Amino acid sequence: MKNITVKYGVDSITKQVEDGFTFGDLQDSDTFKAALGFGDRTKTLVSGIEQSPDTVIPAGATVVVETAANTKA
Repeated sequence: MKNITVKYGVDSITKQVEDGFTFGDLQDSDTFKAALGFGDRTKTLVSGIEQSPDTVIPAGATVVVETAANTKA
């Protein structure tokens, strides 16, 4: 288990998650969505750098969740 801090807007939450918890798991987590109020179209950033959904979140990381901009195909 490891602790991570997740920020969305002015709100933040620190929770303990499994060691293999990824950025994609965070974006899909109903617990984090309910606590912070973000929806399905998001991106995750660490130190201002967008992270891949397959990447494991390091212990003690502060992850910023932002609403993803609409894109045209």
